[in-house]
Amino acid sequence: MFVAVLFTSAWMLLFLKLAWHWTGQEAWIGVYRYWVRVFALAMVVSVAVTIPLMIQVGTLWPALLMKIAGVAGPLACLAVLLAFACKLIFLNGMLYLKGKMKEGWHTASVFMSALGVTAIVYLMLALQSWMNAPQGTIKTESNIVVYDWMAIVFHHEIGWRLLLVFAGSSLCLGFMMMGVSAWQARQRPLSQAENLSFRIGLVMALYGMAGFIVPGFFARDTLFVPVAANGWRNVWWGVILLLGIMMSVLAVLCYYLLGKKREIGKTPVFLQNWCSNMTFSGWLLVLLIAALSYFRNLPFVVQGEIALQEVFRPISTQALALSSLVYLMVYLVIAASFMQMFYQAARYGVVPVRKAIGAAA
Repeated sequence: MFVAVLFTSAWMLLFLKLAWHWTGQEAWIGVYRYWVRVFALAMVVSVAVTIPLMIQVGTLWPALLMKIAGVAGPLACLAVLLAFACKLIFLNGMLYLKGKMKEGWHTASVFMSALGVTAIVYLMLALQSWMNAPQGTIKTESNIVVYDWMAIVFHHEIGWRLLLVFAGSSLCLGFMMMGVSAWQARQRPLSQAENLSFRIGLVMALYGMAGFIVPGFFARDTLFVPVAANGWRNVWWGVILLLGIMMSVLAVLCYYLLGKKREIGKTPVFLQNWCSNMTFSGWLLVLLIAALSYFRNLPFVVQGEIALQEVFRPISTQALALSSLVYLMVYLVIAASFMQMFYQAARYGVVPVRKAIGAAA
């Protein structure tokens, strides 16, 4: 969920900076100032979530990384290297040096940060694509040996998965932008930047909805658990129902904003409440789609190569249930903390950093 927010917000921030350069309107940079804080928060939380995630993988699937180390090791090392390089070189300039460097260099830092986040997501998708349809490797008695890295890095499924990630993350961030603006409209009159943020979120959600149509029709059997699979029909119905609700919200919003030419603050209260309650609906959609994608390989971890029972640690039902509950609580606390900070920024807006006494103006 947080990587989805991170992925799309990086490119959205670049678009905001470029629009500000082209138009000179302060509303664009006003939207940037708020959402760059959400981007930074999502980045910190994404890193924090990997700690319990790695513990969970190591305790439940201790043999998994050993068996797929030939593929996962280099991809993970490259992703970590890119993350550190991006953080040290570009993200520092993007987040902390605004106003201390030329605007052109700062915009270049935003672009390189977005490119770095995309490269990391690409490497994650390359590993997932290989696990779903292994190619370029040979299985030995102890592990996996790579003989063609090009077949892994340029896997035939990566294009579909990138489109799916773009669609899911666009819907996720789009509904967050619309929801927080609708929530603010219930509290007070909106500024020009906040109204602009709502319109940008609506466009992103529309693009995300359209992006789901293509892989949903042409790559459904490749990417997801079959619709008729036992035990997964309810998840599919959940996805269909959620997408239907999202489409209804977008249709009504387009009617009022485009047809009647109203700002969100001048729409009916029920629509503002409806939109505000849908703020994090994209998160639920991302979770459902991820479940349909990640569990497609069952009972295999690597399709046709490594079965789940080969790497899963024998554990009692009680211990598994207790540990799963603990991990779920950890993830819920992290998500709740993110939401609390998210609404804190929405309530008080962008608060400028107070200058030290005697500092230069």
